[in-house]
Amino acid sequence: MEIARNLIGDCRVLILDEPTAMLTAREVDLLFEQIARLKSRGVALVYISHRLEELRRIAERVAVLRDGRLVHAAAMDALSSEQLVTLMVGREIGECIDLGERKIGGIALKVEGMTRGKVVRDVSFDVRAGEIFGVSGLIGAGRTELMRLIYGADRADAGTVQVARRGRDGGALAPVAV
Repeated sequence: MEIARNLIGDCRVLILDEPTAMLTAREVDLLFEQIARLKSRGVALVYISHRLEELRRIAERVAVLRDGRLVHAAAMDALSSEQLVTLMVGREIGECIDLGERKIGGIALKVEGMTRGKVVRDVSFDVRAGEIFGVSGLIGAGRTELMRLIYGADRADAGTVQVARRGRDGGALAPVAV
């Protein structure tokens, strides 16, 4: 809506902060068409994004900020994506970060057969003490619904959740009502 309002008005500078975060691919295309129109009218645009493919598509110049400071500014085509990422994170991409010795312990969370309607169907997994476990998927894939079932915000049609009773190394698993 803000962009549409600026197409009608006398906008001279437009700042867009992560404008595509919740847009579909088609909506992104429409946004970029509007950005091109604004550019042709002489509007200056500041486009804030971590999505490098979008910046490559529309930006002429890029400024990289890290920890609130400008670390580099250049023509967009003067930097590769790898160089941009290195500037953003402050180290070479190939560098490893030593997190120290990690110990993976016993099962801390066990989910079996978690089901609710057609959104979440027969999901099972274990998470061990000291382990980082991620859940990902597209919007509507059931990620949020699964998490709501696990922590008890919604009632499951089927399935169990068990949580270790004690310690980093796991322990006896206790059932949790879901």
